[in-house]
Amino acid sequence: MSNQKINKLISILDNQDLDALALVPGSNFRYATGGNFHLMERPTLLIVSKTCRPIAILPVLEVESFAQLNIDADIVEWQDSDGYQSAFDKGFNKLGSISKIGVEGQRMRVFEMQAIEKSLPNITIVNAQKLISKMRLIKDHQEIEHLRQAVKIAESALTDTIKFVTVNKTEIEIKNFLIQQLYQHGAEDIAFDPIVLAAENSALPHGHSRNDYHISEDDCLLFDFGATVNGYHSDITRTFFVGSASDEYKNIYAAVLKANQIGKKISKPKLTLHDLDDQVLNSLCDSGYEDLIVHKTGHGLGMDVHEDPYVMRNNQEVLEAGMVITIEPGLYKQGSLGVRIEDNILITDSGCESLTSFSRDLTVI
Repeated sequence: MSNQKINKLISILDNQDLDALALVPGSNFRYATGGNFHLMERPTLLIVSKTCRPIAILPVLEVESFAQLNIDADIVEWQDSDGYQSAFDKGFNKLGSISKIGVEGQRMRVFEMQAIEKSLPNITIVNAQKLISKMRLIKDHQEIEHLRQAVKIAESALTDTIKFVTVNKTEIEIKNFLIQQLYQHGAEDIAFDPIVLAAENSALPHGHSRNDYHISEDDCLLFDFGATVNGYHSDITRTFFVGSASDEYKNIYAAVLKANQIGKKISKPKLTLHDLDDQVLNSLCDSGYEDLIVHKTGHGLGMDVHEDPYVMRNNQEVLEAGMVITIEPGLYKQGSLGVRIEDNILITDSGCESLTSFSRDLTVI
C-alpha cells in the first residue's frame, strides 16, 4: 500500500513542473511510507523523483525502522559523529541533473533547505505544500473507518467526563480526567492537547485550562478535543452549562446550533468552500451576533487535525465525495463565554454524513 501511495507523489510530478519532491517526517511522510518518524534535530528525508527509485536519507538509528516498512527505496545513512551533509550530497547526486524541487513549506525547516541548497547550488526550491497535501484530500474506506473509530472513542470519553463534572472542580482536573478516558476507551494518542475552558476562559477559542479556577454554577463549559486511531484524528467540540443557562446564553447557543445545522445541511459535492463558509457565517450574522465571530467555519480532518481543505471565504475549491471536514461555528463574548459546536462530517455522493453523533441539544449539567 505504501508503494502505491508513493506513486501518488510521482503522479504529482507528472502534472507539475517539478523534478523531485522532498518530504520530512510528518503526516505526508507517514501517509506515503507508513512510517511514523520524529521530526527532530537529525534530518530525515524522503526524496521522490521521476527518474529513479525513492531515496531515503536517514540517521543510522532510523535505518532499521525504515527497512521494516518494505519501501522500494535507496537508503543513504549518516552517523551523528559525521554529520548529515555528506549524506545529502550522496542522496541528491543519485538524482542526476535537476533544477526544481518541491518541499513542504509548512513542515520543512530552514536548516534542511540549506542542506539541500548546499548539495544542489543551482536548485530552485518551491513550496509544494498544497500539491503534496492534495494526495490526502479524498479518504479511502480504511481511512474513514479509522476516523469513525476516533470519533467513537472521543464521544465515549466525553460521556464519562460529563458525569465527572461537578461544581468546584478545576478545568485542569476535568481535562486530565478526559485524557484518561480517551486512553481508557482505546485511543492510541490524544489528537491534540484538549481544550477545557469554563466561564470567561471559554471566550478564548484556543485558551488553556486553568488549575486555579473552580467550576461554578451558571458557568459555560467548553470541550474541544479528539482521539487518534492509526494516525487519524477526531476533533470534536461541545459546549455545556453548569447548573443553569441564562436567556442570553441560550440565545447565543441557539444561534451557533442553527449555523452548525445549516453547514451540515448544505454540504455536498461541488459546493465551494467559500459558499459553505459564507452561508454558515451569514447565519451567525443574521442572529445579531456578528461582532462575536472570530473564525472560519472549519477545516479538513485526517492525519492532521487541521489540513486541507479549509472551509473559509475566498476558497473556491469544491467539496468532493470522500473528503472529511469539520463544521464548527462559534460565538465568543469576551469576559463572558464562548460557544462552539463542532462536528466531523464525511462528504458523500449525495450530501454528507455526520461522523459525530453526540447530542447537540443545549445541555445543563
